[in-house]
Amino acid sequence: MKLNKGIIQGISALLVVVLLLGAAYAYTDNWPPAVIVESKSMQHGNGFTFGVINTGDIVGVKKIDNFNQVITYVQARTQGSPIDYGDYGDVIVYKNYYLGELVIHRAILYIEGWKGTTPIIYYFKNQSWMSINGSNVIIKDVGYAHRNLIIELSQYIGEKGFVTMGDYNLANSPFLISGNYYLAADQNVGIDNSLVNVSQIMGVAVGYIPILGVLKLWVTGKTTYIPMESNIVMAFVIAAIIIYALIPSPKKDNEKSKKNIKIKNKDVKKKG
Repeated sequence: MKLNKGIIQGISALLVVVLLLGAAYAYTDNWPPAVIVESKSMQHGNGFTFGVINTGDIVGVKKIDNFNQVITYVQARTQGSPIDYGDYGDVIVYKNYYLGELVIHRAILYIEGWKGTTPIIYYFKNQSWMSINGSNVIIKDVGYAHRNLIIELSQYIGEKGFVTMGDYNLANSPFLISGNYYLAADQNVGIDNSLVNVSQIMGVAVGYIPILGVLKLWVTGKTTYIPMESNIVMAFVIAAIIIYALIPSPKKDNEKSKKNIKIKNKDVKKKG
């Protein structure tokens, strides 16, 4: 049985998709191996910024098993690297039980224990830009807006886990505390009501495809936070695909011309 060329192309495209998904799964050890970002909490501004996580981006998520597989902001800033998605430290995707959804935010620090009411923070080395005052942690000059961050931990005494925060949330926090310090951590602004444990973490962000996830957000109606630039690029991509599909290929035109010539030659022979 001779297969139609369109069917062969369809099967080939499907195989490519399957292979790509298989490779992504093998690398991330996660299913699904990626998530589509629906909010702007990791953006560096209201518009699209290349190199950071924007609404509508597809982000790969690599599974982790231990807390020290996540490099926090505190650790990365102390070491000088890595800088991921525009700032120090890893971005994690975790199951937020308070909101009942997945959240993709930066891991700021990890609390590995307590000494009375004072948190014991992994990789705290009396850095000049960081201090612990009772149950409060202060980190100076954080993020793209270079704000001072204060993390209030009095309600989490005795807990172990990560403090998390969106890059955009600190830069735009309205919660100014005396002394020019801002509340912005998830655990302080109503995004979460507990520290994030390893069991909650889906994985660490490990690469992304910008803008492509915008199409899904259009379909699901979650378009509020999509940057204008992302909408425009997605519209151009779809228009280009449609135009390409509608324009007949030169090969098909040549085949039609050859068929027309053959038909004309037959007609001439008949008349002759």
